Amino acid sequence: MTQTLERQAGGLYVQTPEQQQIAFPLKHTEVQAKIAGNISRVEVTQSFENPFTTTLEAVYIFPLPDEAAVDDMLIRIGDKTIKGSIKKRQEAQQIYEQAKEQGRTAGLLEQERDNIFTQSLANIQPGEQIDVIIRYSESLKFTAGNYEFVFPMVLAPRYIPGIPIEGNAGGVGSATAPMTQNQDTDIVPDGSRLNAPILPSGTRSPHDIHVTIEIDAGVEVKNVQSPSHQIQISYAEKRVLVKLAGGDTIPNKDLILRYQVAGESTQATVLSQADERGGHFALYLIPALQYHQNQVVPKDVVFLIDTSGSQMGAPLMQCQELMRRFINGLNPDDTFSIIDFSDTTRQLSPVPLANNSQNRTKAINYINRLTANGGTEMSRGIRTVLNFPVTDPGRLRSIVLLTDGYIGNENQILAEVKQHLQPGNRLYSFGAGSSVNRFLLNRIAELGRGIAQIIRHDEPTDEIVDKFYRQINNPVLANINLQWEGDGDAPIIYPATPPDLFAEQPLVLFGKKPDARGGKLHITGIVAGATRYQNTINLDFEETGNLAIAQLWGRSRIKELMNLIVSGETKLGVEAVTETALTYQLLSQYTAFVAVSDDVRVDSRQGSVSVQVPVEMAEGISYQGIFGSAVSGAAPIMASMVSPTPEFLQRKRVQASPGAPEVVMSSPVPPPKMSRYEERYRFADESLEDEETFLGDIAPVEHLEVVSVTGLNEQMITLLTQYLESIPLQTGFSGDLVFEWQINKGRVRQVVLDEQASTFKEQAVIDIIRRSLVSWQPPQILTATVSLTLRLQA
Repeated sequence: MTQTLERQAGGLYVQTPEQQQIAFPLKHTEVQAKIAGNISRVEVTQSFENPFTTTLEAVYIFPLPDEAAVDDMLIRIGDKTIKGSIKKRQEAQQIYEQAKEQGRTAGLLEQERDNIFTQSLANIQPGEQIDVIIRYSESLKFTAGNYEFVFPMVLAPRYIPGIPIEGNAGGVGSATAPMTQNQDTDIVPDGSRLNAPILPSGTRSPHDIHVTIEIDAGVEVKNVQSPSHQIQISYAEKRVLVKLAGGDTIPNKDLILRYQVAGESTQATVLSQADERGGHFALYLIPALQYHQNQVVPKDVVFLIDTSGSQMGAPLMQCQELMRRFINGLNPDDTFSIIDFSDTTRQLSPVPLANNSQNRTKAINYINRLTANGGTEMSRGIRTVLNFPVTDPGRLRSIVLLTDGYIGNENQILAEVKQHLQPGNRLYSFGAGSSVNRFLLNRIAELGRGIAQIIRHDEPTDEIVDKFYRQINNPVLANINLQWEGDGDAPIIYPATPPDLFAEQPLVLFGKKPDARGGKLHITGIVAGATRYQNTINLDFEETGNLAIAQLWGRSRIKELMNLIVSGETKLGVEAVTETALTYQLLSQYTAFVAVSDDVRVDSRQGSVSVQVPVEMAEGISYQGIFGSAVSGAAPIMASMVSPTPEFLQRKRVQASPGAPEVVMSSPVPPPKMSRYEERYRFADESLEDEETFLGDIAPVEHLEVVSVTGLNEQMITLLTQYLESIPLQTGFSGDLVFEWQINKGRVRQVVLDEQASTFKEQAVIDIIRRSLVSWQPPQILTATVSLTLRLQA
């Protein structure tokens, strides 16, 4: 039987006389986790196999926990293991590409988001299996006496807002399916790296996953349970061994494991470690605080609910049930309102409503009528809720966001929260689903000085709502202050500004003392607006301590630094993250692991085929919600493998310029005729609605001057200058902007602002210029490092 190998929509196919079948280079994932106290050490082994007669490159987009400190990567070929080394990301990419061209087997592990990773494996010989081993440490979540271990298994499709960058498309087309909208945009320049091909409804990947978790808590472990998976539990003295049951090995949902430890709740746990980098510690503090009902303060609660296509079906129904319970659980003196968003934003009322029976009935009816469809234009919803009118300044404004978080522009949302959430307000996040974007939900809650709650689409809602109200109704431990007593400099602690504490939620701090000399850490705060709280922790550093403590401090520092540059990458910020990641051997957005075989293993002249590994649709997500009516009937045939352009991923677009690819409109109504400038600079999510004063009458204005450019020849400088001077800007401020970026394969990559050399500070204008720069298209053959100085005059 002859076989024909061909590349199609996101997969590699074998053509036989009987049928066409996809081949999956990823065969199996094995996860082994060891939990000691508050810390887990996890090893993930991905087994790739090439079943063909052609050399193969496999590319796999997959999730890991957003707080994971990834510090090791190896590739195993037969009985030989090659250890990966951490490099600056661009350097690692160059090493990988060179090795691929030379015919060496190479592995490249990159981080796209805190919870999205790409594994590339080049030159897999026909018929051979290669294992990629990834190791990370993570601090366990601990709330109200319950430990929680989470291992994400699949990435649901991310919505990519913005104007597509011309000539770039990350999606792969087929004879029966149009080009998917998985591509880079001015808002998400790496959008094509965030979405893997999704298997059609009714098909199944042979890729399976096994998980083994060993819990060694030092005391008896009890009430081990998983709301997500069927598990097998065995006990040996004080250790517990947990495995997935044989019938639950499809990687299409997050594994959630919860358990308790015997005895009374520990009030403070300190773990420490010392090495040549200094002394590191992790502090878990659980204040024993008592609350009384008369301490409850009146709140103004605004609910913001995601009604985009990915929420269709079970996720929306779960959010509606949560909302009904939220409304009925409000205190008598509270006020409330509801806002929902998808392509557009709607609201229950223009002002907060009193909590009476008439308004509750009105709210419940509004909730019951919600339907899910369209794109996830979260920036609109966030802007609306942050600007929602305040009618009683004496109330504590609490914003409750309900979403799966399936977007690619996380930093844009985080920047909105960081810049515009009013002091004293709180933002809480709820995720409903099997594989929600925990990175976004957790970070929003942190920046919003609130808490994040994740609930599966099939979990009971009553307990989670009761717990939520116990937390937000009770006063917090606020104004937390840390004082060091002892020799040497004070430790460097993250988070740098400790958050307020909610009931049943511990304070987790990671610290470093470069001289590793012990001392005392005094923690003070205010309870219920008056009562003083005080605790003292003795700190000593042990060279025999858990090595993961240092890695977790490094990961916490990177997280803190990344929070500082959510509005846009800056030179000092990128350098600080890179330096920390290299010092602690950690994966980050600016570092990557690369492993290369010593020997040339394939004939590079014969070429190879590159395949992106398709993934399962996350459990509970509606195919129709993602892909629209195209899959409402029979499942797509195996030959197409990629359904028609997902409605969930479609954006309201216009053709950017003559010759640009035609872009699908999510609305059947044709757009009005636009001028060339409107076409070029109208953002798809209409994110400039609140900044329209900067666009004026959409005519270019002559107040942007290109002062200097290095790294380009005169001809390219002229083209760049003409391009930049056509940007329609208006500003009431003057100053200089200095940007640095890389040019590679016809793309501008990683536009970094030199904040020390720049004097212009108006963020909205900086964002417009940055987006315009990433959209500029130099020649494909050009490779350069560019420095640009602009002068803006009011």
